[in-house]
Amino acid sequence: MSFLFPVFLFALFAISIPIIIHLFRFRRFRTVYFPNIAFLRQLSEASDKESRLKHLLILLLRILTIAFLVLAFARPFIPSGDEEISPGGNAVGVYIDNSFSMNAMSVQGRLLDDARERALELADIFGPADRFLLLTNDFEGRHQRFVSREEFVDLVAQVEESAATRTIGEVMLRKQELFAGEATDNRRAYYISDFQKSTSGVDELSAEPDPQAFLVPLEAQQADNVFIDSCWFESPVRLAGEPVTMRVRIRNEGSQNLENQPLRLHIDGQQRSVVAYDVVAGGAVETELSWSAGSSAIQQGYLEIIDYPVTFDDRLYFTYRVSSEIPVLSLDGEGSSPYLQALYGGDELFSYRTMPGFSIDYSVFSNYPLIILNGFNQLSAGLAMELQRYVEEGGSLAVFPGRNMDIESYNGFLQSMNLDTYARMDTTAIRVGEINELHPLFEGVFEHIPENIDLPRLERHYPVRRQVRSQGETLLQLQNGMPFFSSYRAGEGAVYLSAVPLDNTFSNFQRHSIFVPVMVNVALHSGARQPLYHTIGPNLTVMMSGARARTDQVYSLRREGFEVIPEVRRPGNQLQLLFHDQVMEARNYSLHLGEERVGALSFNYDRRESLPAAYDSDELEQLLADLQLETVRVIAPGEKSLVETITEMGMGRQLWRLFLLLALATLLAEVLIIRFWK
Repeated sequence: MSFLFPVFLFALFAISIPIIIHLFRFRRFRTVYFPNIAFLRQLSEASDKESRLKHLLILLLRILTIAFLVLAFARPFIPSGDEEISPGGNAVGVYIDNSFSMNAMSVQGRLLDDARERALELADIFGPADRFLLLTNDFEGRHQRFVSREEFVDLVAQVEESAATRTIGEVMLRKQELFAGEATDNRRAYYISDFQKSTSGVDELSAEPDPQAFLVPLEAQQADNVFIDSCWFESPVRLAGEPVTMRVRIRNEGSQNLENQPLRLHIDGQQRSVVAYDVVAGGAVETELSWSAGSSAIQQGYLEIIDYPVTFDDRLYFTYRVSSEIPVLSLDGEGSSPYLQALYGGDELFSYRTMPGFSIDYSVFSNYPLIILNGFNQLSAGLAMELQRYVEEGGSLAVFPGRNMDIESYNGFLQSMNLDTYARMDTTAIRVGEINELHPLFEGVFEHIPENIDLPRLERHYPVRRQVRSQGETLLQLQNGMPFFSSYRAGEGAVYLSAVPLDNTFSNFQRHSIFVPVMVNVALHSGARQPLYHTIGPNLTVMMSGARARTDQVYSLRREGFEVIPEVRRPGNQLQLLFHDQVMEARNYSLHLGEERVGALSFNYDRRESLPAAYDSDELEQLLADLQLETVRVIAPGEKSLVETITEMGMGRQLWRLFLLLALATLLAEVLIIRFWK
């Protein structure tokens, strides 16, 4: 048995007080006249024995009363391990998961309310001189310091739900940084959460946390949830006045099949379409909606379903651009190509411009989502550098080499982006043998490819050599297995590499029917495409291409009653907006430069929060055992309260209540003896 306050044991010397009193027995004697001395002697002997026994019992009871009271104040306990809580000078960290999943209901009520109660119970365990640290998913500045117990209680009462999500590893790392400034060695950290499998990241813990961690899982009643998972367009380009089709994925994380449920589409404040969907329990379904794109360049909308009780994921906001034409720039080394001119120049869909190799204006590159490098025999260092920058910042580049290509200058340019390289000219006649119909570039082009299809014929070509670090995809493949026309991802952009120039002496590719869908789709898929929406979360960053601003103007994100100014960085030709957790509500927003509206953005809540599956205490203990983390323990829910469980874990089995009851029992026994023993 150990004592939390052993100094109180010195009070056991107070036992001497009743002993001294009973030894001296200070009381006055009274004379009693009695006729028969024999009877007096017999009565005296009997009375002395009873009196002596009575006083000894009272003395013993008083000694025990004082001893039990002293022991109770010394706070005795039976240690349960090496996790004793110090009587003072403790630094206590408490994490409350305030993500949307904590709105689920448990037997006691809402999980977030239950978590706040648990945090207050933790505060009652420790002394008023201890220091407390509160953390939530928001990582607010007011939570980045240790406070008194009274201030901690006030902070806990102010915790509300948030769109932010954090893994346990991130919270442990932040706590470790904050605990580093505390001099005391008595440090403990508690993590109160539902421990969702999709967001908690417990399975990713790799290092022993400092300070020691105690996981407090809260178990929710299983609730059905249906939510809009994602959406996307079938076509990479939306044209003004043309029909568009959107695909939508809906997931059912419940136990009941759903039939004929409505999915509504709203565009720019008006309902444009309604479709019905069916989805089985535990499954997902994809459905589509079609409507006609308007004439405005920027359009915003949202998809909506009806589902209870979890509602934060019933809407999905999105923003898309509508184009009137697609700009295409051709850099011509040996004169413009009539085939490109006929393809792009004769179609109103494209805005086609040519630029001779001896007079290139690099400043306009960012205005064109697609640049065609046509017929250059040699690439200058300046042109190669500008093209590399253009591609890495989101542009698309189609390369058709010159008839007398300087292989070294081309390969230096290609190797700088880890792409495949050219070999010396091969004059062997060969045909294209295969089309990669699964590539997105050919989506919707062919209904069926016949076995004896007529494909382009090559008289000579520059073989494309595969490189180890290259991750290219072959669109058209020669009969010998070598690439003829390939695509590559480079930075934020794309590169398309041809094995032949657009010259009739090399091949008939430019005159073949396959040339039109290939080059049209290259243009349609070109340029850096902005995502339809962004996910709200820590360190939210949005990348935008081709943005410009004067030094006296600032960007701002606005909607009705809300405005924030993001941090702006400009790496190259891109605009990087950092919102630093300022955007916390899923909505459609407008992007302004000064007072001019220059764009729009949509933000949605993290759909990982929509998955209700969570670890229970047994799963957590097994997971921690598999990870071999000895300084992380689970406080499982049970019949005992959280205070009792943690007290036993940290201080052992508390005995002060037992000694207090014993003191009251001995005091009561003394009163009864004095009252009824005559």
